[in-house]
Amino acid sequence: MAIKSFRLLLLAAAVVLCGCSSDGNQQATHGNGNEVPAPGDKFIYGLACDGCSDTAVVFLPADCSDPVTYNIIEAARNHKVFGTPAIGDWIAVLVNPKNPHEALEVIDLDMLKGTWTYQVIPTLKENALKSKGEITAELTDSMKALLFVPREYGFTLKRQYQASSVGAVYRGNSLDHESLVEYPPVVRYTGWTIFNGKLILRGDTLDKTRHRLPERSVRRDTMELVFLSADSLALKHKGVVTGYHRQINAVEANRKASEAAKKQAENDTIRK
Repeated sequence: MAIKSFRLLLLAAAVVLCGCSSDGNQQATHGNGNEVPAPGDKFIYGLACDGCSDTAVVFLPADCSDPVTYNIIEAARNHKVFGTPAIGDWIAVLVNPKNPHEALEVIDLDMLKGTWTYQVIPTLKENALKSKGEITAELTDSMKALLFVPREYGFTLKRQYQASSVGAVYRGNSLDHESLVEYPPVVRYTGWTIFNGKLILRGDTLDKTRHRLPERSVRRDTMELVFLSADSLALKHKGVVTGYHRQINAVEANRKASEAAKKQAENDTIRK
């Protein structure tokens, strides 16, 4: 009830703000930063209003114009409604250029925010003396259970389009370089945005020496939305679909990753 009341207050405040200006140059003060779409972005941004359903979304534009109702039946059939817009949620809408009353795609940006992770299993390191197949054949099931400890990797999408990565751990184990297994590197993200319905994750703006990178050198990973619900997310990147589950927060997710790393480090002295 408290969350719903807050959303109602947010929506009421947005309507009041939009209605206060009488000079014809109204500006939205709510939202998540995408009040004005970037050049080339065909989506529009605003708030979900009362009346949203499985067949329609009621949309309050960020430019403070009147609410608009868009038919989303075809979008839902095409699996292009991501999330479940609730009153006051910040959403992105792609309007059908051939039908101004139909939305081809809807994204609940507030539902997209949060901490999302997936499990990563380590792989065997290259060995100069034995092949990976030979090493695997020599490992007992109990050894495999000790070595192949999963970690949680992922990211947190925050307000104002800030982001952070999940999964990085710092190990003090002096035998780390002797471990039989290795985990993929964690990509460091610092920002995110939505552009034409795709999630773009922005990498670290500093290099390894902590010097500012030229803008053209900053990493950008473009993810295609496949599915979004309250606790599940699926993204396609370079043709590969990855399923994520929502974590309580980044601290909890990183705690799980650190515990997995600690468990793995305790067993790194296993030798064959």
